[in-house]
Amino acid sequence: MTKKVLMLAAKANMIQQFNHRNIGILQGLGYEVHVATNMVDFGSMSSEEDERFKQWMINHDVIAHQIDFERRMGSLKGNLRSIKQLRRLFQQYDFTFTHVHSPLGSILGRLVAKQFKVPTIYTAHGFHFFKGGPKSGWLVFYPLEWLFSFITDTLITINDEDYTLAKKHMHAKHIVKINGIGVDVEKAWRVTDEEKQEARKRVRQELNIPEDAFLISSVGELSDRKNHRVVLQALKEMTPEQRQNIYYIIAGTGANGAMLNELAESFDFGEHFKLLGYRSDVHDINYASDISIFPSFQEGLGVAGLEAVVAGLYIIGSNIRGIRDYILNKSIGKTFPPSDPNILAAIIFEKSKYNYKKNTIDNDELINFDKRKVDYEMKKIYE
Repeated sequence: MTKKVLMLAAKANMIQQFNHRNIGILQGLGYEVHVATNMVDFGSMSSEEDERFKQWMINHDVIAHQIDFERRMGSLKGNLRSIKQLRRLFQQYDFTFTHVHSPLGSILGRLVAKQFKVPTIYTAHGFHFFKGGPKSGWLVFYPLEWLFSFITDTLITINDEDYTLAKKHMHAKHIVKINGIGVDVEKAWRVTDEEKQEARKRVRQELNIPEDAFLISSVGELSDRKNHRVVLQALKEMTPEQRQNIYYIIAGTGANGAMLNELAESFDFGEHFKLLGYRSDVHDINYASDISIFPSFQEGLGVAGLEAVVAGLYIIGSNIRGIRDYILNKSIGKTFPPSDPNILAAIIFEKSKYNYKKNTIDNDELINFDKRKVDYEMKKIYE
């Protein structure tokens, strides 16, 4: 009989964004992979991406199950409905273990798995409580994570701060740290200077940005958590002369687009500010840029910032866990308090004064973030 494993998250985007390779690893180990998630209210991706993901699961023999998880932590009625659906699933299939993600999915998933005596792996994609974070996170999520750690076989953390906290306060049988989902560090280092220059020229021509302009880029959802507005607030603090040759672009979609455009227009920066929407050529965006800014209030391990770093782009990142993990030295980048546009403005102005060159990063410093290393660690955990 084929061994079966369940991959579970409240929203489909968590599986789509972080678990394609994990599914492949499990299948390579001989497992029949089932996915339990909400593919109707699918989270922070487009409906087109959701359809592509569903087709990807069909093409790769993944058995998908719709569970009507609600948003955030859900309602009592909605959570009881989800538990009932999960119980029906566990009654139907004899799972060897389950791998759970997201706060709501992990709590309900572990609860039902414990009832059916199924071992559980839980990946915490950044605890919702952290140094400098809101008190509500510590009051609500810390007690939940502490309590449910008692019924967790393996707890996976993805940054140093969470790992240290988990080792000290959580009670899972095994606590490990991996570097998120990793990025293709080796491929990034094989890109030649000529290829980078071609991408720089192509992207700047497409966006009508002068070749000698100082280009700042950010990548991420247009949301309060990603905090792109602080970059515009920092640019607003600068004089018109200081920012006259600066352009700022953001690759991403979300609800804050109109607000960001209005903020840019409020200090006559509209013609130098561009929202690019979803882009499949983020690597080229990095090569076209002079610096990257990653100003999030909260991250597990910010992949967009890590992609910029391995591309050789100087990064200005929030001084929070999940970003400072890979800003290893001054040649890679600099951190700033994400609520302080004045400090950010000073850093931007300092960098904009020079014809800034891309970094050449020593392989030894970032190779541990390579996806092959991450996959090797995940395979060991699954085995």
